[in-house]
Amino acid sequence: MLARVAENIYWLSRYFERAESTVRLINAHSNLLMDLPAIDDHDGWMPLISINGQDDEFLKKYGSANEHNVNHFLVLDKSNPGSLINAFLAIQGNLRSCRDVVPKNVYEDINSLCRKVFDVSDSTISTPSSRHEILKGVEGRLQAIANGLNCNMYHDLGYLMMRMACYLERADMTSRIIDVQSTRLTASNTPRELMAIEAQRWVSVLRTLSANQMYRQHVRRPVNGPDTLAFLLSNTRLPRSYTFCLQHLASSVKALQRSDAIVAAIDTQLEKLSGACFTTLSQDPAGLHDFLDELQLGMLGVNAEIYKTYFPPLQDSE
Repeated sequence: MLARVAENIYWLSRYFERAESTVRLINAHSNLLMDLPAIDDHDGWMPLISINGQDDEFLKKYGSANEHNVNHFLVLDKSNPGSLINAFLAIQGNLRSCRDVVPKNVYEDINSLCRKVFDVSDSTISTPSSRHEILKGVEGRLQAIANGLNCNMYHDLGYLMMRMACYLERADMTSRIIDVQSTRLTASNTPRELMAIEAQRWVSVLRTLSANQMYRQHVRRPVNGPDTLAFLLSNTRLPRSYTFCLQHLASSVKALQRSDAIVAAIDTQLEKLSGACFTTLSQDPAGLHDFLDELQLGMLGVNAEIYKTYFPPLQDSE
């Protein structure tokens, strides 16, 4: 397989995962704000911007965070590299180079979904109910496409590249969601408000990652910080847990050639998790933020090793 095609498959998969995370995050956060006591509109919506570290960029353009500004920025704003519409533009662009790799029926489904997203307008996401319906539909179709790829795509080099990218993106987004949803949301609240929010913020993290039901079935304790962190960071059977993603990322990489440096970078991430005290981290927002920031920087290192190994820059000819 040409390195160019492999790189397109890699980013196609990453943007799929990023788009699904974005729609789930918006819907889960909207539901959270309905359950919380009255909080400032800016403080309520700003965490969705902070997840991708876009605070300065957003505030420079919009001035303040409110429901309309944040949702427009995350869904329709083409000047935002992390917006949903830009994710689908990237999906469409990368898909063109993968026509012979992706099954024909899935290829057609992806193009159909891209057209659906491109038809979304500001008016159709202006109310919570219509926005929820549209984003829920996009999420469902993304999951159907992922299932179609898993069931119909030949499990060769292209498939391994796709799975590798999926688990890397998913692990990174899991750490970002935990970081912002569990710390920044409460940064500006009074002690009384903090007590009311505490019961909901960890539930929100679980719901955003579609893990609330599984937590209640398998942890079987009231939702709390230490157990939530352990479940989402160290569990080896939850598909969106950080450790699960790293282990499956390593399995995909090991099936490829020249994987030693990438596996070593992944092992470093796993070692960081094995030495973490989740009880202490859950009670120390600043410490939790620093720990998750280290994980995110580590994933950048994993991505860098992948690029050095499989997508080296073309050398200029003499």
